[in-house]
Amino acid sequence: MLASCISQTPVFAVESVDRILIRLRFKVHILNGFADNANPLIIHCYSLDDDLGQHTLWKDQEFRFKFGLNLFKLTYFECSFKWGSKSVTPFSVFTSYIERITCKATGNCFWKVTEDGIYFSNNNKDWEKRLGW
Repeated sequence: MLASCISQTPVFAVESVDRILIRLRFKVHILNGFADNANPLIIHCYSLDDDLGQHTLWKDQEFRFKFGLNLFKLTYFECSFKWGSKSVTPFSVFTSYIERITCKATGNCFWKVTEDGIYFSNNNKDWEKRLGW
């Protein structure tokens, strides 16, 4: 009974997004934001429990995954990024005590990798630079 309630009701809300008490499901989006296809973005994402594999993203392509929060231990995902001769490894794309708050309103965490670094957004519009190459 509880499992079906959780899967059918991922957000407990009173009247608006501002009043969401807890969100149980999230989606992480990794976007290739490069200007051209000279080099693909190669990513490898994983957690302590799940290896999501290596993926090659060309210009404007996206890799996304969804998951539920583990209420009894830390929910954590990280990715490595490689673009030509540049690389970042590991890079945290979801840690429950941070993104649970920053992505709470939409349930989405967007990460865009570009020529000058890695940007974060929770709405795919307002971007904040989090790391330079």
